[in-house]
Amino acid sequence: MIKQVMELLNYDYCAEIALVLFLIAFILVIIKTVFTSKKEIKHQSEIPLSDD
Repeated sequence: MIKQVMELLNYDYCAEIALVLFLIAFILVIIKTVFTSKKEIKHQSEIPLSDD
């Protein structure tokens, strides 16, 4: 039963779907980076140096 179901599944588009998902994630990271304010960047860069 499971073997028959696995044979019916089509894996032809898995690589294309993975590429599209990667590109979407990469574009979202770029958008987040572009729209992050200088104040937020400064705050985040000081976090490792704080004593809290």
